[in-house]
Amino acid sequence: MKALLLTLFAALALGLAAPAWGTTAIEQAQLAELDRLRAEVAGQVQLSAYDLIDELVYGWVTEPVFAAPTPVVVVGVTVPVGLGTGLQALVENHLAAVLAENPTSNIQLAHCPACTAVVVHAGPEGTIVSRGMDDPAVLESIGADTGRHALFIDVEAEGAWLVLRARITRLTPDLPIVWSHTIASSSSTPPLLRQPNDLKSAAEARQEYIDALHDRGSLAIPVRFVVRSYKAPADRGGVPPPPFLWLQSGVELGANDSLAWTSSILVGYSFIPQAYQGLMGQARISRLLTGRTRSLLRPDIYAFVGAAAISVWGPATGSFRDQKLNADEIIRDSAGEGPRTTFGALQLGLDLRLGNRIGLSTFLEAVPVLRNSRNLGSYIQVGSIGFQTWGTEVTVCF
Repeated sequence: MKALLLTLFAALALGLAAPAWGTTAIEQAQLAELDRLRAEVAGQVQLSAYDLIDELVYGWVTEPVFAAPTPVVVVGVTVPVGLGTGLQALVENHLAAVLAENPTSNIQLAHCPACTAVVVHAGPEGTIVSRGMDDPAVLESIGADTGRHALFIDVEAEGAWLVLRARITRLTPDLPIVWSHTIASSSSTPPLLRQPNDLKSAAEARQEYIDALHDRGSLAIPVRFVVRSYKAPADRGGVPPPPFLWLQSGVELGANDSLAWTSSILVGYSFIPQAYQGLMGQARISRLLTGRTRSLLRPDIYAFVGAAAISVWGPATGSFRDQKLNADEIIRDSAGEGPRTTFGALQLGLDLRLGNRIGLSTFLEAVPVLRNSRNLGSYIQVGSIGFQTWGTEVTVCF
């Protein structure tokens, strides 16, 4: 963050000098880049400031300043030079939102117009212009129900650190400080981005993250529900197999904790009464496409290739042959157990993983031994390889 803050100040200085420049395309591009850098720095400072506010309120929740709910007036919020009143308002609003979600902090924000208004006091010694809270006469007039304490929050950039200083002052003429605290965050520490209604310490958040990593470990037991549909032949001369429903399970193993590469071995069973039965063995290798490591927050997409050995039997499996299926063969197959066919298949597909538990995937499958079958067509033809099968899967991992 130190480098980013230096860039911010450089951007401000060059921005002030901009009127003296020309309007060439190069200079305009430089100004646009400085503007982009300034916005990036402001965004990072805002997130870090939010994190410091969260830590401040978390401290009030674990160790309340007051034994009972107490009205407190936010009198001043300051931010690093160059970020303006916009960041001041964002910090104050975030403080109010987090306090509203954590009433056990015993800090109740109160509105005190007289404290923040500009007042003018004229006397024999001269005229004094000040905020209401700096005028003893105004402080004497504030009622107890309005709020008897003031909160000051200062956010400053000091080298590679963003520092928050907070103090609570009693609203009496001598303005005694009843509580103060300083919190610092290094530029090398990313914000925790905690939920206002579930504040955690940095140690607790880290432990939660580690537990989530352990929970998703490199070994999983998938249970997969699969539907395979077969393409009808283009000439309509043959009869394609019906859709096959499969239930599969096995093991899925990640190459490392990042789960960028995974492999799986599964066995499956398919059964529709008086139609078909089937057994399957399948192996698959998957590669993560959406980053270097599987995310805990957003969906991930894998590309995979695989191979399967499938054995099916029953009256509805007569289409898994090269010759055209006719009415006589259908009648003959229905009279007994029907034909039994064993073949190999190659798969290519995409898998969408939601968290560490749910997967939705689709794939194309080629059956090389049936590439000349008159009962099957091809969804996609790649050279001499035709993909006769289209499948969809729903996976639940344990």
